[in-house]
Amino acid sequence: MNKKAEMILKTTIKLFIHEGIKKITMDDIAQNTNVSKVTIYKYFIDKDTLYSEIGKHIFSCYIIKLKNIIASDEILIKKLYDYLNVISDFINSGQFDLCLELSKYNLNVETEYKLYLQTYRESILTLINRGIIDGLIKSNLDSDLIFHYIDMGIVYYQQSSEYRYKMLNNNNFQQHFLLFYISNIFVDGTKMLLSPYEVI
Repeated sequence: MNKKAEMILKTTIKLFIHEGIKKITMDDIAQNTNVSKVTIYKYFIDKDTLYSEIGKHIFSCYIIKLKNIIASDEILIKKLYDYLNVISDFINSGQFDLCLELSKYNLNVETEYKLYLQTYRESILTLINRGIIDGLIKSNLDSDLIFHYIDMGIVYYQQSSEYRYKMLNNNNFQQHFLLFYISNIFVDGTKMLLSPYEVI
């Protein structure tokens, strides 16, 4: 994808997140990207194609980020922090909700979503299994059970704006809740809440 097409894509993503998919027209996109509608149609033949390319662009970006964390040489605790940061960014930026909405209108986006979910699951299980081997995660727990426990927390974070607001804006709530939450799976929950470099 060339720079102009990428610029149109990124501007459209921002417009969709802030104004809503149904409110934004091709005229709005042209006006905000300072290009003609002819130029937009040169790269994206219709709105459906635009939906597909946005979903592919966003999901591919986050799939690469998750895979890079797993492949990195960082210590496990740093990987866990990086992983949570990527997932939080995906949700907090509004891009995750946008992709979910786009998947309702476009089968290609739904396919990209399934690929993302597969990578998401596989990468969490990789981190869990490494955590069990390294003695950070309780060895008497099944890795699939731990996955669903973590996934439950992430899904709740996605769906509850009140909880998300507290986690982002109330440091005391965040620390106490995280300690309560992670102590069920980590051998030492307090240790896990330290900076990743403090526990080396």
